[in-house]
Amino acid sequence: MFDKKRLVLCADDFGLSRGVDSAILDLVERGRLSAVSCMVAGSDCAAGGAELVRLADRTDIGLHLTLTDLAPLGPLPATMPGGVVPTIGTLIGKALAGRIAYAETKAEIGRQLARFTEIFGRPPDFVDGHQHCHVLPGIRRALIEEVAALTGRGHRIWLRSCAEPFTAIRRRGIEVPKTSFIAFLSRGMGDVARRAGAVANDSFRGVTSFAPEPSFRTCMQRFLTGAGSVPLVMCHPAAGGHPADPTDAIMPARLREYAHLGSDAFPADLDAAGIRIGRFFEDR
Repeated sequence: MFDKKRLVLCADDFGLSRGVDSAILDLVERGRLSAVSCMVAGSDCAAGGAELVRLADRTDIGLHLTLTDLAPLGPLPATMPGGVVPTIGTLIGKALAGRIAYAETKAEIGRQLARFTEIFGRPPDFVDGHQHCHVLPGIRRALIEEVAALTGRGHRIWLRSCAEPFTAIRRRGIEVPKTSFIAFLSRGMGDVARRAGAVANDSFRGVTSFAPEPSFRTCMQRFLTGAGSVPLVMCHPAAGGHPADPTDAIMPARLREYAHLGSDAFPADLDAAGIRIGRFFEDR
């Protein structure tokens, strides 16, 4: 098995809803995932966290920093005036204009890290961001300072880098403009992580349009190819049979992702690509 190339497969948005949590827990138990990214500001994270903790020997468990979609854990008057949670477009605009309120953003990151430790009994194995907010200027700097505090206390941690060479993105042919923009925002993330005493993945894949076509299987087959010693693929599965969340616009795509990742076709595709699902640090 260890002759195969290792790939970290991370499910995002744990804690968002019971449908998301149920799918992720099932896939972890079946060895189909090796990382789970948790929204500690989500209403379901505390309840689902108790179930996820018992699987900690099978998967990395990380913080999915949220500065969009969900209400923050504390006040962010400059980032969210009037308590209005920004869209990712608004947040990107502020970041590129240099208008991220550093002190309040750093305080919110600290609150989410503390909530994670409260729920899971230890700091996260890794940190990333909902809608990749963690790579944005200003937010990235605040996050790195919080991560450096963790590594300074001896905690080993990795950060998600969304950087990928344009040639690889173009060759893959999945959501090329969107993926290229995210990769541009993430440039230098690996170096920044190392300066904080952390590490980062050296290949990133998983951006889709969440549309029915191309099929998620087709997308995943392409995500299984490429260079990198520690490639990372993100996914967003959810199970049906739970109360619907009318605010979750990508729920149909989540159901399709869960169907494929739980199918016999997925391990067959892994075998065909010479890939195994593994954790970021092999000694965990």
